Formats: sequence, structure tokens, C-alpha cells
Amino acid sequence: MTTRTTWNELKASTPLSEQGQAAYDDEARISAFRALVHRLRTDAGLTQAELAERMGTTQSAIARMEGGGVRPTLETLEKLARALGSDLVVGVGHGLAGRAGIKTLVSSGHAVVRTAS
Repeated sequence: MTTRTTWNELKASTPLSEQGQAAYDDEARISAFRALVHRLRTDAGLTQAELAERMGTTQSAIARMEGGGVRPTLETLEKLARALGSDLVVGVGHGLAGRAGIKTLVSSGHAVVRTAS
């Protein structure tokens, strides 16, 4: 009988190169942005078309953001915050790559999405 290897076992047995890790971290940031856009939009009770109108873009652009097809830029984040009546707070940290880094920034108060009161 063949033994199945789990994803975690495979990752541990084949460490990523520096370039591979950078690509993995980049994809993690895109995934976090995708989830952020979707969560903020749905929490605000907006459709993709309504958010697009507020941001001065198209519904298909919002769909690409939520689908992970867009790398977040500062301009995009600023438009998103303004469209939702929120503040954009950005933090910078050394060695805080990927999801663990994002969680560290959030838990330390350096990366938050704050709705204006």
C-alpha cells in the first residue's frame, strides 16, 4: 500500500529557494488583499458595482481584486479606504513577511482597517 504524503510534509522536505519564498510571500499578500476587499465590501453591505462606483472604477476591477488578480498599490488602498469612509493605517516591520507578518502587524496595532466614526 502506498503512503500518502501531506502538503506540510512535502513543504518541509523541499525547502523553498529565496526566490521561491519571495514568490510565496507575494502571493500571501495578494491573498490577504483579496480577503480584505471582500470582507470590507460585504461588511459595508455593498455590491461590487456599488463599491466600484465609490472608487471610480468598474465592477470587473473589484471582481479582479476579490479574485486575487490584482497586486495592491497604495493608490488602490487609499481609494478603498475613502470609498468605505475608513482610515488607511500602514505599518512597516522588518522580517514580517507573509500571513504571520500581517497577523503580527495587526495584533501590534500597525496594520488596521478602521472605520471612521
